[in-house]
Parts: sequence; structure tokens; C-alpha cells
Amino acid sequence: MWKVLGVEAVPVTIGHVWREQLLELSKRRKGAPRFRELMNQSDFRYFHDGIKDIHTFFFKFDPSTSTEDLEFLRDYILKLHEVSEDPIVSFRDKPQRFTVVFTAEDEVDEYEERRASRE
Repeated sequence: MWKVLGVEAVPVTIGHVWREQLLELSKRRKGAPRFRELMNQSDFRYFHDGIKDIHTFFFKFDPSTSTEDLEFLRDYILKLHEVSEDPIVSFRDKPQRFTVVFTAEDEVDEYEERRASRE
């Protein structure tokens, strides 16, 4: 059975459970309001690469999001992971590999740019 921070989950809910557990762990901690605000501002996605067997928690922010905010979120999530006694993601009680990705870059449509330059 899959577990996320000690809570049982099915694969399609791993991202949701991880996010909810982080919000739960953040209660009564310094910086929680800022953390919750940033979590709500993001477009959050979860992916599992079955070939490399790695879980990816992906946050996309508006390009106007400051580097300080992204660094705060990174550090806060690391602290919450340290507070938890359980592995981030486990299968049959064996810890799984994972990564957390933050981005605030604009997506560029390179095809459209090349097409416009030809016209």
C-alpha cells in the first residue's frame, strides 16, 4: 500500500494527500500564513515517472513571484519534511524517491516565435 507522510493513499491521490499533509503539518508553526498563501497561489501538479520510479511534486507560480518567496517555500517544505517521522512517499513501507520542483518562468512557444520570424 502507498503511504504519503504516513497517510494511506492510492496513486492518483498522492499529490493531493502530500499537499494536504503539508498544510496540516504547518498548523501552529511560524510562517504558516505565508506558506499557505504561497501554496494557494501555485498551480500544483503531481507526476510519477514509472520508468525512473520517482515522484515529482511540481509548483508553477506566476512570473511575478519573487525568488525570496520561492526560497521561503522550499525551506519551509524541507522543515516540514524533517518534522514528519514518516517517509515522504512509501510503498509497502519502503521509502520512494521524490523531488519537488518550483518554477515561475514564462512558457515560451518556440514554434510560434520561429513561425513569426519567417513571416
